[in-house]
Amino acid sequence: MIKLRVPASSANMGAGFDTLGVAVGLYNRMEIEEIPEGMEIINKNTQSFIPKDKNNLIYRAMLYLFDHVGYKPKGYRIAQNSEIPMTRGLGSSSACIIGGMLAANIISGRTLSYDEIIHLAAKMEGHPDNVGPALFGGFCVSLTDGERTIIKSTKLESHIKFAVIIPDFFVATKKSRGVLPSRVDFRDAVYNVGHASMFQAAMLSGDMVALELGVKDKLHQQYRKNYVDGMEDIFEKTYSLGSHATYLSGSGPTILSILDSDYDKFSKGMQEYFRENSLEWKCMILPIDNVGAVVSVI
Repeated sequence: MIKLRVPASSANMGAGFDTLGVAVGLYNRMEIEEIPEGMEIINKNTQSFIPKDKNNLIYRAMLYLFDHVGYKPKGYRIAQNSEIPMTRGLGSSSACIIGGMLAANIISGRTLSYDEIIHLAAKMEGHPDNVGPALFGGFCVSLTDGERTIIKSTKLESHIKFAVIIPDFFVATKKSRGVLPSRVDFRDAVYNVGHASMFQAAMLSGDMVALELGVKDKLHQQYRKNYVDGMEDIFEKTYSLGSHATYLSGSGPTILSILDSDYDKFSKGMQEYFRENSLEWKCMILPIDNVGAVVSVI
């Protein structure tokens, strides 16, 4: 049996659209084993729905890798217990893809390196900024260049925490991507290059003042805000409570704020704001996950 623990991830950090991501302390825990034939898929978390047939994403990721290495699949028993909310912009699909591919690589004889696995995962997911943190942990800068996907992971100090602000509704990634323009103004592109660079420098140096400047974006949030009622008001509230950087996580609708102190004050302030405005949102303060995917063979 192969046991795996894969973290949630937040991507599109600030101006780093499809490039910057971070692993946070929510997990999908999986147990996968090869059996002579058939398929058994067990969902140990009754609060979420997962397909129990060949549409299961962990199983599909396994087949994707098997096809790449030329391994003939048999039967599989897959048990999953995920804390990561689905379709909320916290990398639930990337965790499944990374978990499935890591297990499939072991089953097929460990023929692929992590660099090869991350490229396969990015191809399947469509972009690298969630799968990178899911595999390597930490704060990740991601780039796909032809037949290579390059991930640079930096471990962050433990006092940097992430307020994950989750609504009671979801936005399908395909729908959220559909509102983005096919072309952007040259000035907006230059704006994002500068701000994404500043965001990276601030994260790596721990400069929280520069972080608030670097988080600003003109490539996707302005188009997606119509799918997240009250997004701009929530952003404003987070900054009043001490956030150093607030952005739409992934394609949304989850909003994420970066903190370095007063975590309880922030959480209580947001919960009070939700009650006052009759919003069914919740706020969790999560640590950085600097480890990434953990695998053991029993």
